[in-house]
Amino acid sequence: MSLAIHHAVVAVASIIAVAGNFSASANQPSITCDVKTLCNEESRCDLNALGDVDRWEESVCAQETLLGNCCGVRPCLQDAGITPFFYYDSIAAANVGGGIAADRDFAGQVYAGADLDLETILGCEGMTLKVSMVERHGDSISRSVGGIYDPMCIFGGQVAYLYQLWLEKKISGHWAVKFGRVSADTDFANDGLYRFSLSTAINGPIRATLLENTITSFPYPVWGGRVKYTPSDKHQFQVGIYQIGDSMWDFTKHGLDFSIRSDDGVSVLLQHDWRSTVCGRPTHVGVGAINSFFEFDNYDGVGTTDYVLRVYTQFDVEVLPDLTFFGFAANSEQDQVALTPLQISLGIKGKGMLPGRANDHTMLLATYGELSDDYGDSIGEEVDHEIVYELGHRFQVTPATYIQPSIQYIVDPGGTGKIPNSTVLGAWIGASF
Repeated sequence: MSLAIHHAVVAVASIIAVAGNFSASANQPSITCDVKTLCNEESRCDLNALGDVDRWEESVCAQETLLGNCCGVRPCLQDAGITPFFYYDSIAAANVGGGIAADRDFAGQVYAGADLDLETILGCEGMTLKVSMVERHGDSISRSVGGIYDPMCIFGGQVAYLYQLWLEKKISGHWAVKFGRVSADTDFANDGLYRFSLSTAINGPIRATLLENTITSFPYPVWGGRVKYTPSDKHQFQVGIYQIGDSMWDFTKHGLDFSIRSDDGVSVLLQHDWRSTVCGRPTHVGVGAINSFFEFDNYDGVGTTDYVLRVYTQFDVEVLPDLTFFGFAANSEQDQVALTPLQISLGIKGKGMLPGRANDHTMLLATYGELSDDYGDSIGEEVDHEIVYELGHRFQVTPATYIQPSIQYIVDPGGTGKIPNSTVLGAWIGASF
C-alpha cells in the first residue's frame, strides 16, 4: 500500500471515529445562521438577526466559531458595528492512479477580515465597508494530473494578499451599489452550491470564464463595481464593470497594485436571477453574459481579438426536502481565445443523508469541458474534452468545523487522449474562529 493511500485510509478512519463522537450534536435542531466555511467566499452569521447582544453567548452563532464570543470582545465589536471573521481551510490530495505521475500535496488558506457597518460607526445610512486579506500556502498536484481543472481549489497565488476593500450602499430597499477592490465572482457566475467541490471544475465561478481571462476570482482583486436591483422576492438584476488586463493574475504584488493602466480592458457583466417554485419545489434560474473588451491574444499567434462574449445559465431545484439538483452551462463561439468554448456542470447535494448526521452534506458532481480546436492547433495536438467526476461527504464535526473526504475521477486529462484517466483522493478541512 502506497504512503498516500495509507494516509487516506487513516484519515477516513479518523473522520468516521470523530463523526461518531459528535453524533449527538449533529442531531440537534438545525442552526439558524447558515455558516459555510468555503473556498472562495466569505461566510459568517448574520449577527444582526440575533438582536439582543447580551444573548450572544447563549445563541447558536456563538457555537459556530471555535473562539466563541472571545471573552465578550466579539459581541462588543458587533455592537459597535464591526463584525470580524477568520477562517482556515486546507486540502490534502493524492493522485493515486493515472495522470502524468503519482503525487501528493497539501494547500492551505487563511481568510480574515471585517465587515464594518458604517451606519452604526459613522451614521452613513445603508452603507457597509468590507476589508479582508487572504494568505495561501502549499502546492497542488494539478501538474501531475495534467488536466485543465485543478483538483485542489484553494491553490493559486500562494502568498498573502490584500483582497477585498469595497463600499456598498443600499438605496430605497431595492437598489444596492458596490465599488472598490473586489473580484467579479463575488456577485456573478457563482453560487454557494458550487463551493462543496474540491475541484475548480465546479468550485468558484464558472471556470470557463477564468480560463479565457475575462474575469478574476477569489483572491485576486481588481477595480470594479456593480449595481443590483431587487424589485421583488422573485427577481434580481445586476450589472457590473470590472478591470481586466495582463496584470490581473499577478500575485507578486500581494493585492497592493491599485494601478489602472492605459492598456487595461474591462468586462461588463449582466445577470438576472429568478427564484420561485416549480411544481411546489423551490427553484432558482439565472442567466448572464460577460462582455469583455481587451486585446486577447489568439491561439494561432497571429493578431488579437478585441471583444469576447460568453453567455451562461445556472439553475438549482430542491427536488426533495434537503436534496438539491443544480447545474450550469457556459458557451462562447470564439474558439480562437476560449480554451473551453463549452462547459456543462451538474451536481446533486443532499443534507442529512446518513442516519444520525443531520448537518452533514453529501454531493455527487460532474463536469464536461470541451476544448477549443484552435487551442489544440496551438499545441500541435488534437483535443476533444475533459470530464471530471467527484463524490464527497462533508462531516460537520462541530458547527465551526468540518472535514470532507472526496474522490475525483478525471477522464482524458488535458483532452488530448494521451494522458491516462486519473484518480484523486483528497480531504478538505475547514474551521471558523
